[in-house]
Amino acid sequence: MENFYEPDFDPYGPPLQEEQQLENVGSTTPSFSTVKGKDGKLVRYATCIHCHVAKYKADLKYGTSNAKKHLDLCDAYQAYLAANPLPTPEFDQKVFCRMFADAIMYHSYPLSIVEHVKLREMLTYLNSKVRHITRNTILKYCLLEHKRLKSMLHEILVDVNSRICFTCDCWSVCTSRGFLTLTAHFIDNNWNLKSRILNFRYFPPPHRGIDIYLFMVGLIKEWNLEGKAFSMTCDNVGSMDVMVARLKSDLQTFGTLPLGGRFFHVRCCAHILNLIVQSGMKVIDASILKVCETVNYIAGSDNRLVLFEKCVVDSKSNFVGKLLIDCATRWNSTYQMLKRALEAKDALNLFAIIDTSFDFGLSADEWNVVDFVCKFLEPFYNITVMFSGSDYSTANLYFRNIVAIEKLLVVAHTHTVASIQSMTTVMMEKFEKYWSDYSVLLAIAVLLDPRYKMHFVKIALGKLCVHAEVEVKVQEIYNAFVELYKFYDQSTSSSSTVTSLQCSTSTTDYSMSSMFEDFEGGDMSVGGAESSVDSYLNSPLVPRNTESFNILEFWKSQASRFPVISRMAKDVLAVPITSVASESSISMGGRVLTKYRSALRTDNVEAFVTTQNWLYGYLKDDEVQECFEVMKEVQPDDIDFDSLPMCLPVKLTFYWIYATLVAVTIDGLIL
Repeated sequence: MENFYEPDFDPYGPPLQEEQQLENVGSTTPSFSTVKGKDGKLVRYATCIHCHVAKYKADLKYGTSNAKKHLDLCDAYQAYLAANPLPTPEFDQKVFCRMFADAIMYHSYPLSIVEHVKLREMLTYLNSKVRHITRNTILKYCLLEHKRLKSMLHEILVDVNSRICFTCDCWSVCTSRGFLTLTAHFIDNNWNLKSRILNFRYFPPPHRGIDIYLFMVGLIKEWNLEGKAFSMTCDNVGSMDVMVARLKSDLQTFGTLPLGGRFFHVRCCAHILNLIVQSGMKVIDASILKVCETVNYIAGSDNRLVLFEKCVVDSKSNFVGKLLIDCATRWNSTYQMLKRALEAKDALNLFAIIDTSFDFGLSADEWNVVDFVCKFLEPFYNITVMFSGSDYSTANLYFRNIVAIEKLLVVAHTHTVASIQSMTTVMMEKFEKYWSDYSVLLAIAVLLDPRYKMHFVKIALGKLCVHAEVEVKVQEIYNAFVELYKFYDQSTSSSSTVTSLQCSTSTTDYSMSSMFEDFEGGDMSVGGAESSVDSYLNSPLVPRNTESFNILEFWKSQASRFPVISRMAKDVLAVPITSVASESSISMGGRVLTKYRSALRTDNVEAFVTTQNWLYGYLKDDEVQECFEVMKEVQPDDIDFDSLPMCLPVKLTFYWIYATLVAVTIDGLIL
């Protein structure tokens, strides 16, 4: 390495972690080399490579200040600088403006930041060549970047050799204006799973189903995707049902939907799970209400909070953190409340004994009910978290989780406590209302997973149905798979061209794995004449214990062997079964348009939201995430999520300014 020299022997063997840290300290000063001491101790020294005289300990507790001070006094180094001056890059005003616009879109800064007096003073101090600009000028740079990226995305969507899956959602902002968001999901020509926000468009009232349909058709035509649609995922509301029904009929005139649009309408699974659990929580046990009253009672007074903290210490409880208050409209907050209360069970029992005015103490039997309900809700919570990720997984991962939910309801229905039986009965009715809409599509996605195929589908259904019903459902799924194969086989679309793979598909699985312990893999004949479908389904399964398995990589490699099925996989696996991606765009819109920034034009709001997504995906800024982590301890009703980014530290602005100026020289180093 230039300007460094290393000893040609290593008397101490391979470096330990502490040694690596010491090397990092020494290497922070490029004019010094790191050498090892010969006294047998774990020591590093930095020796000036210019005068070869100065020698300083390169230890974490010493730092590099002495070494840097030596450079100012070292004649050899000063002579070196005179002969080799540091290059100073030219300042480019256009580059500065583009970087400023990039930072505004990344951090959702207001456009007026370019006119802040103190910020301008700092910019002038850092570089006198900076010409200050107005908010209108920086807006032009932002819109130019939006126009450029939109053109690039349009070319990608038109050229991609797979169909597009859509999600949509509606949102009313703090200014009472309505927006409709349209998101595209697809697997690109390099077999990467992509999700891009196409529109975040102002949607004036009325918001009836027919109005949403007409608006949605216009957006899809704007991107020339009429003939490439595969599915539409949206919330389970009446207006969306009307929109999807009309849109499906309309798209048939532009390009044939697979199987006549049989799988076009996908209801948001996260929304359905929420409806299922909320319906059950309405028939809640009295012991759960006691826990809720207990938490509210303790949180209602500082004196009681202090007493509870003392009870935590006196009971020698391992409870850490705070009790969480339940929110009536969010069942997941009920689960989190119960989980925290169970962790603080000993402290709460002691509190009930000490506080004479406390009337909500729980008996041992009531705590058992609370424990059961908490464990019962845990799989729902975990699967909802998986469904709610903006970085969604391929569709093959959902089938077993939903089967696990149904099995959980069946088992809980036999519980001896009447209130739990009533709760699961209501939840089961709601589950059965929607299950038929998902079984075939999700089962086809499982068939496309070479680790499971039809054998796993039969095992999973066997956990829930009698043998005769299993055979009927298996045959139904097989027939649908064959019909879909025939559609793609008759299609004139060319097979996918693949060059490289850079995908990273989530394999997180929150289902109850014990349900499927008897699934050992193996071959399973599904009958019928030998064909590509039977050849694939009857081929040996890929071992499930392969941690590095990536289903997109598998179908990339099998495109030449099973060209038609690989095209099926490219479309089916991209289907999002939740509308969370569209809701993520709403969250991004909430950071752009707040009650403190409500004067933005609606077309500019769309440009900022979509450009941020195209550049950085579903951005999770570290500072925003940190704020959300802090907010987890606060009652949800007390949080104004729309204005949350306003609490970001002002220091972010100055960190960013340091990164944007490329022509600043400090202490002889180019920043």
